[in-house]
Amino acid sequence: MYKQLIMPLVASSAIASYCLLYVDNTISVPQQYRTLNAQIAHNQAKEKNWVHANTDYPKNVWFVMFWSIDNGDYQGQGHVALAFVDDNNNLQIHDSEVHRNARQPYASLEEVSNWFGSVGTRLTYLGWSEGVDGVKMIAEIEVETKTTIDKIDKKKEQLKIYGYPFFINKDGNLNKNIFYKIDFG
Repeated sequence: MYKQLIMPLVASSAIASYCLLYVDNTISVPQQYRTLNAQIAHNQAKEKNWVHANTDYPKNVWFVMFWSIDNGDYQGQGHVALAFVDDNNNLQIHDSEVHRNARQPYASLEEVSNWFGSVGTRLTYLGWSEGVDGVKMIAEIEVETKTTIDKIDKKKEQLKIYGYPFFINKDGNLNKNIFYKIDFG
């Protein structure tokens, strides 16, 4: 489970072929951290252990996706986009093509590949990332199940001690008045 650290301004405008500029602008990456292209941004994010080379996407947070460009004029420069998955596993991918108004958000990796493939460009999905160009957008929430179980057990014990206005005597009789008067005299 992940939490959003920086909410991207997804509705930012974009220019064709400037996917990294679009993504960097949505999260206000400082100029000194911006890299030359998406492939370099991917490599840096991978060095930080932010890239996950799978499709086990986090839900209900915006994250980054990376692709390599395997042929053509942009070969070696990579592609980057923002993505979001809701509780129903609906995926939406936003890149510079979407935000220059050339198309609607993509709903799958196949749609991204098909869009670029329609002009002869081959992409390879490299994974999703927690951030880009030195800016971390999401962070994993640590789930400590043992601590949670310990807290539940402690609450149950407190209920045994404080929660009931009666107790059972050693002889098995029910004593409903635990606040009885002690006679010292």
